Amino acid sequence: MARDFPAQAVDAEDGAGEGATPAAGAPAAAASEAHASRSTHFLFENKVFSVPGAFFSFAYDSNEAVYNVQLGDVWGKIPFRTLREAFGIDDTSSDAVLLGVVERSLKYVKTIRPGDSIPRELLDGTASWRVEDSHLQIARGRITVQLVSWITGKETLVTDRGQLEQVVEDPQTKQRAQQAFSELARRFGIPEERKQEIVDKVESIARELSYIEALRDRYHQLQQIITGLGQAGRIYKTDRQMQSDLSRMMALVKQPILDFEDIFAQLDAQTGEIMAVLKSYDSQVSFIRRMRDELHTRLMLWDDVIYAWDGEPVERGPELEARLKKTYHFLAQHFLVTKVWQRGA
Repeated sequence: MARDFPAQAVDAEDGAGEGATPAAGAPAAAASEAHASRSTHFLFENKVFSVPGAFFSFAYDSNEAVYNVQLGDVWGKIPFRTLREAFGIDDTSSDAVLLGVVERSLKYVKTIRPGDSIPRELLDGTASWRVEDSHLQIARGRITVQLVSWITGKETLVTDRGQLEQVVEDPQTKQRAQQAFSELARRFGIPEERKQEIVDKVESIARELSYIEALRDRYHQLQQIITGLGQAGRIYKTDRQMQSDLSRMMALVKQPILDFEDIFAQLDAQTGEIMAVLKSYDSQVSFIRRMRDELHTRLMLWDDVIYAWDGEPVERGPELEARLKKTYHFLAQHFLVTKVWQRGA
C-alpha cells in the first residue's frame, strides 16, 4: 500500500553528516571540497573583498548593485563598475564573474557578504529561504481536495484553512485520495505496486506550492496595509491635506496589488488540476518556481513597509502620521508613473 504524504521537515540543512571522520585521502578530499565551495560560495580573491563588515546590496536611491564599505562613521557605496576600475579587477577574472553572480543574486536576498553561499535559486532552482510546516500542510490539503474532486467527479472548493484541515483529516478523504493515487497510476501506465511513484510526485508538487502559500500569507500582510490606509482615511476625514495624500497613496498602490492578484490567479489556474500538472510535471515545476521567485522579489521590496505596519494600531497621532509618510515615500519612489502629455495636432 502506498504511503500518505510523508511527514517530513520542510527544508533540510545542507551538508552530509557533520563530525565525520576524515578518510585517508583527506588532502585530495579537502581540495575537492574547496573547489566545490568556490563554486557555491562568494569566495573572492582581491583583498578589497576582505574588508571587515563590508557587504553587497542594491543602493536604495538608484537600485544599482553596490559594495558597502564603512568609512569612519559613514558607509561608502561603491558601484561595481567603479569597484572593478579602482581595484584592477579584470572583466574576465573570477572576481568579475562573481560580481555578476552577486548582482543576479540580489534579486533573492537583500544583502550578501563575501563568503556567503550563492542563493539556491541560481544553483539548482530551489528556494534559498524556508517556509513553515503549516504552509506545506496547506499545500498538501489543497492538492488532496483536488484529488478527491477528481476521483469523485464532484468539484470541491475549500478556501477556509480551518475547514481545509478538517476535510483533509476526514478518513473518507484519505481513502478517496488513495483511490485517486491508484487511478492516476493506472492512467500513466504504472503498476499498482509502484503507486508510490505518483504519491512522491504529488508530494514534490506540494513542497513547491508550499512556498506559494508562504508568499500568499506575506501578501495578506500587504493587504492589511491597504486596510490601514482606509482606516486612516476615516480618522483624518476632516484633514484636507491628509485626505489628498491618502487618495494619492490608494491610487499608487492599485497597480502593484493588481499585479500580485494576477500572479496568484495564474498560479491557481495552472495548478488547479492535478492530472494536468502531472502530465507536464517538469514544466509545471519550472513555472511554479518562476512565479515563486517573481512573487518573492516583488514582496521583498515591501519588507520595510510591512514591518512598519505589522501589529501597529491605527490611531490618530504622530506615530500613524510618520508611518503614513514612510508609506507615501515608498509608493512614490517605486510606483509613481510619469505621463508625458503631448499637445494634439
